[in-house]
Amino acid sequence: MRIAAVVVTHNRPALLIDAIDALRGQTRMIDALIVVDNASGEETVDVLKQAQGIHVLRLDENLGGAGGFAAGVHRALELGADWILLLDDDAIATPSLVEQLLGPLGQLAHEKVGAICSTVLEFGRVALMHRRRFDPATLKEPVVDEAEYRESPVRIDCGSFVGFLVSAAAVRAVGLPNASFFLAYDDTEYSLRLGRAGWSIWLAPGAVIDHRRPAGGRLRSGPYGVKHYYNLRNQLAVFRHYGTAPKWRLVKPLAMHGFVAVKDGRISSLRRWLKAWRDSWKVRI
Repeated sequence: MRIAAVVVTHNRPALLIDAIDALRGQTRMIDALIVVDNASGEETVDVLKQAQGIHVLRLDENLGGAGGFAAGVHRALELGADWILLLDDDAIATPSLVEQLLGPLGQLAHEKVGAICSTVLEFGRVALMHRRRFDPATLKEPVVDEAEYRESPVRIDCGSFVGFLVSAAAVRAVGLPNASFFLAYDDTEYSLRLGRAGWSIWLAPGAVIDHRRPAGGRLRSGPYGVKHYYNLRNQLAVFRHYGTAPKWRLVKPLAMHGFVAVKDGRISSLRRWLKAWRDSWKVRI
């Protein structure tokens, strides 16, 4: 069984070094390490030049996390991977991550397993929003309750690309992540695509990643910017495509973003909010 890891990076060389070192120190060694460089500056380029035994895929322009993962997964298939581990450059694997992700496969031999996901820690606590369920009738995305992290494995609907081990067979069946999303909800869309095609997704609580995101990095922090735009645009597109709820239920995410844009107090923020709604109709899934 060949395991490839795909790390997408953009101008965070110090974190990238830690991410690479953690993947090299696995108790179950990975067979190929692919770093997708999203058009980073010279400091990141220098780090990758000095790294040995890494498949570096440098993109001429920043295609976002979605485009980076699409390119990296494609490369992993070319290298003959059976399973592909997806991580951001701020996701630091604990030494037994890969071993723990593969562990439940024996129990799930009767299942059509599409992906197995890790526990994600942020600031020393389980970051529950990374592992969710999805109700197409209500468009609700409840997180997996922390009490369920005592079980293994746990069936889920959606997992972020932070410790997302996907089957190459599933990728060949459903295609690559949607590069047009650029960032946000690309992992949710991919999870739901797998599920619709009959591939199950599981949480392996014993597999752990330390996600070193910056404090205040959530969407509720800071001005209404580009991340908000992509989050709303892609969320609305995903809800329309995979949901069965009446369209009025889309008012909730639209209103929540609208509140943040109004609170920001800038005309440009309101324009970005409206543009996200208009552009969501153009997203192709």
